[in-house]
Amino acid sequence: MQDVGPDSLTKRDAASNALRRVLDLRGYERAETPILEQTELYIRKSGGGLSSRLYDFSEPGGLNVSLRPEFTAAILRQAAERSGDGQPVRVMYDGPVFRYANPDEEEGEKTRQFTQFGAELIGAPAPSADGEVIAMALEGLDALGISDSRIVIGHVGVVVGALGEFNLSERAKLFLINNIALLKAGQLDSVSDTATELGFISDSVVDIEKAAADRERITSTIEQVMAEGVGVTLGQNTGVRSLENIVSRLARKMSQADNPEDFKRALGMLARLSQVSGEVDEAFDYAQRILRETGVTPNLITPLLEVIDSVEIEGISRERITIDFGMARGIAYYTGMLFDLYSCDDSYETLGGGGRYDGLTRALGYDKDVPSLGFAYNLDSVAERARFATATTESPETISPSTEGSIRDAVAKARLLRGQGKRAAINFNEVGDTK
Repeated sequence: MQDVGPDSLTKRDAASNALRRVLDLRGYERAETPILEQTELYIRKSGGGLSSRLYDFSEPGGLNVSLRPEFTAAILRQAAERSGDGQPVRVMYDGPVFRYANPDEEEGEKTRQFTQFGAELIGAPAPSADGEVIAMALEGLDALGISDSRIVIGHVGVVVGALGEFNLSERAKLFLINNIALLKAGQLDSVSDTATELGFISDSVVDIEKAAADRERITSTIEQVMAEGVGVTLGQNTGVRSLENIVSRLARKMSQADNPEDFKRALGMLARLSQVSGEVDEAFDYAQRILRETGVTPNLITPLLEVIDSVEIEGISRERITIDFGMARGIAYYTGMLFDLYSCDDSYETLGGGGRYDGLTRALGYDKDVPSLGFAYNLDSVAERARFATATTESPETISPSTEGSIRDAVAKARLLRGQGKRAAINFNEVGDTK
């Protein structure tokens, strides 16, 4: 964590004011959340992904609390608790966030405290709302004079949909999704070795009779638990499903065995798809070819095409967009499109990013999914790259009591200058008449 001096604060304030003007024109209103929150809020939001990076501790009252590592969960909670009129909620925010990183990690050299400036659009479905948020993120950078900014867009829903065509268990799909980054880096052998150790890949044939027996045993156990009521919560939102349907569904999920051949086909497809990155039309053509060749419905890519169309409607040129099917950042809770912002002269350090997270409200404990999306800039990085003219602050005029004749006269002159909107400070080391 670092001190911030007057020059950096001046740049940051100027950047914040410029960004607020951009978002204000689109109807976004400011909100503020506590720096300290119950730790559970962030664990629910990230599925445990942030747990190793939280500054968490027990407060004197006994609650487990954390310094906020981001704003989204708290903003969503705040919006959910407000009485609404059915209209989308548009919120912008800024402030410090805190994330720990071990020195030997990729993030280890970065500061543990930095400033985020972001926005959330809550209650608006894809794809048009996606276009608004992406365009707004680029407009903010344009307003700061970062005219060479570009955006890299991926889509979690496309990847999940493609994996859904291989008849895999939820466990197998989760394993593959969590290894997208390694597959993108070309480490297929490493992922295959891990999959073999976990039993996803083997030379044995799936024993259908054994799987059926396991399912029958699990069904019996679940029925007993539900009948005896041993304090197990199966979820509040069962809808109109019967008890028999619930038991059958749980048993099927718990006992489902993965066919090794199906898993290997899915792994091969994802290994190829995760490598697809580039200009919009070329990337789409290549991705559709991969899906066709691996037996996946090519039109699963349509949601991402619709997002790009909505961005173009907002006036953003395709030349500023790169498609990347191997994006893995934050994949634990994003449900649709996701994006990162870059300056053209830096392909490593992101200026910010965001995405769609329609399932987050339910993860936070609410009884329904709310279509939501947002983004955040790393304001410190953005302000340093800003190329617009910031108002220079003139040094205060120094008033000497010895020159003016007395402290009284020096104070009177300083007050006169301040009344005229000028900066003035008294040098008390040069004391004349003390009266």
